[in-house]
Amino acid sequence: MIKRIGHFINIILLSLAVLTIGSCDRHGTAWNEMDKAENLMDAKPDSALVVLENIPASSVKGKEAAARYALLKSIALDKNYIDTTNFDVLQPAIDYYIKNGKPDEKLRTYYYQGRIYQNQGDDDSAMRSFMNGCDLRHGVTDSLLLAHTLVAQGTLYFKQYKINDFVHYNMEAAKLYEAIGKDILAIKSYTNALDGYIMMEDKSAADSILSICVPLVQKNPDGEAYLFPSLLSYTIGFCPPDDIKAFLDEYQNMELTTDETMIFAEGYSKIGEYDKAMTIISNINPAENTWDSLKYASIKIDILERQGKYKQAFTLYRDYSASLERHQKELLSQDLLFADKKHQLEMKSLMEIQDRDRIIWGTLCGIFGLVILVGWLYYRGYRSKTKRILAEKENKNLRLEQENLRLEIDQLENERDNLKELQKEQSELSKPIKDVIKNRLDLLNGLLAKEITNNDRYAEPYNKWIDTVRNDKKKFMDSTRLAFAASHPKFMEYLEQHGLSTDEINYLCLYAIGLRGKEVGEYIQTKRHYIVSHEIRKKFGIDEHETNIDLYIRRLMKDFEK
Repeated sequence: MIKRIGHFINIILLSLAVLTIGSCDRHGTAWNEMDKAENLMDAKPDSALVVLENIPASSVKGKEAAARYALLKSIALDKNYIDTTNFDVLQPAIDYYIKNGKPDEKLRTYYYQGRIYQNQGDDDSAMRSFMNGCDLRHGVTDSLLLAHTLVAQGTLYFKQYKINDFVHYNMEAAKLYEAIGKDILAIKSYTNALDGYIMMEDKSAADSILSICVPLVQKNPDGEAYLFPSLLSYTIGFCPPDDIKAFLDEYQNMELTTDETMIFAEGYSKIGEYDKAMTIISNINPAENTWDSLKYASIKIDILERQGKYKQAFTLYRDYSASLERHQKELLSQDLLFADKKHQLEMKSLMEIQDRDRIIWGTLCGIFGLVILVGWLYYRGYRSKTKRILAEKENKNLRLEQENLRLEIDQLENERDNLKELQKEQSELSKPIKDVIKNRLDLLNGLLAKEITNNDRYAEPYNKWIDTVRNDKKKFMDSTRLAFAASHPKFMEYLEQHGLSTDEINYLCLYAIGLRGKEVGEYIQTKRHYIVSHEIRKKFGIDEHETNIDLYIRRLMKDFEK
């Protein structure tokens, strides 16, 4: 039997080993090479591309492996600035990840799909890809790529002069970049938003962005290249002539881009240096039918008008109007203006289907919930009634306890005062009684302080004393009797006159210090508790139902104190 069990265990272990080896080699060497390429992608994208291109196509087996290879190679091509205009490489990733991928895999696929559409000049399809990617934002962990997607979406909005959307998406991207420590990219997006606010002539918002950008650039000097053009536009747009002149004179010898050169020309024209402005802009020769050519013509027309060269300005204006009209027709021929609307309609249709399903399930859940609610209300009513009855009882008990507590505190204070008086006459007392009085007075002071301040720290000596008392009941009861004999002599004489024994007097002293019948019984823990009580009542001549013995004893003590 033992041999069979051992043989069975060996078979299980062998099977597990085979499964483990099989799972480790599930994707083969190609998967390991793809891991290597992905690790190199950010730092050395050229090396990552070499690794991927050296993976034999025959070793990439299965749809998942093919999808991963396709996506990684598309990323590597993009990072190496190799623009792709077809989907030959990315298509396996689109086919697999859009349906089966995790949010990060879907986002990457949508982003690089959008990049290819951009390379094709199909801005409408690119926008839809970026929008689909951004819809996944709550599930993705790749914040860097999400920020890239937002920037790409903003760029397409800028091409359609939707400046508000351009600003919005760049601001979202900038916050993401900053959150993950990509400060240079954050500066770039913030300055894009700044440019948008300058175009909208919103100085207040532009000032807010500058207050964010300047500290970031001070911390990251490489970001100054992105801030300078925006700062130039801000100065020309919002600052007084003296500040504009100081800025232009300071940076006039810098190597400027075409766009920066045109802004310089606009700045000199604004401060009245028209010849200098014309000299600067004449060195520019932008390509026709581009955004730069339209901006160039607009600035040059303004300079010519300020110089009084109205004929040249009018001729240039006619060319400008024709170019602007062609540009607008080109924009209107594209679907990008309506891409976000179409996306919203698609999302609305999807939401309507989800709403319909929610209504059906909501109705069913509502019926079920109504049944539960009726049952719960009935149960709550029953519990409320029970709680109310219990609360009334608890309040009644609490009032009784508070009343008893006041009586006990009064009793403790009286006993303390009597003991203090006795302490003043210590010469007349024997040493055992002196010791009992001193110890008891210290304990009473602590206990009263605890009741007054509600601070248990004051009752620590009392609590330690109680622990001792529980262990030596006879000693405690004797010390209590001696203390009462010293502080309430008339009361103690009265007890002795009625023929009570020492044990019975000890028993009554427990009532005198504030304990009730149940507490006395629990303390002395004797079956004779009720017999002792009955015999004492007989000696006092108290009827069994006339009064509680604890109330009788405390009232008797008060009478002798008068």
